[in-house]
Amino acid sequence: MRPSRIAILLLLSFLLGGSSAEVAVQAQRAVTRHHSARETGSVGHLVALELWDDAGALIARPRLISPPGRPAELILRDPADPARVRLELHVEAIPEPCGDVSLAYRVSIPGRDLAQSGKVSIAPGIEQTVDLADGNVTAVFLTLPIPSTSFDAYLESQGLRRNVPDAI
Repeated sequence: MRPSRIAILLLLSFLLGGSSAEVAVQAQRAVTRHHSARETGSVGHLVALELWDDAGALIARPRLISPPGRPAELILRDPADPARVRLELHVEAIPEPCGDVSLAYRVSIPGRDLAQSGKVSIAPGIEQTVDLADGNVTAVFLTLPIPSTSFDAYLESQGLRRNVPDAI
């Protein structure tokens, strides 16, 4: 064989071998992304809050998702007067090494002259009660990691579960 044919053969082997190696690397990355996407708590935490007045009447029941490492906020406005804020909720859920979630919160209800912030440690799936506004309002916090089987069960119990297949 001539040296030029050997060089062409080696070059083609390298190119074809390199592209198949690249396909293998990309496939491995896709599999890793898929597995980490279904890892418990990889999306963040659901923070569900119920606010009750001292007479036992439900004031509000906001829910939001706190992504990992970032605070989340919910501002509820009056539909008849969008400039009027009815409720503000700011939360940051930080997983602790022991398995609990450290929840930093700030709740504001202008119509009730309530503005309070604090921090509470919550076991996922266990409700934690906190008195606000000198005991005139009771807050019940619940956190669940997303994705998780407990989050799926919560969605089903609330009638929120849609039949959406998991992504591959």
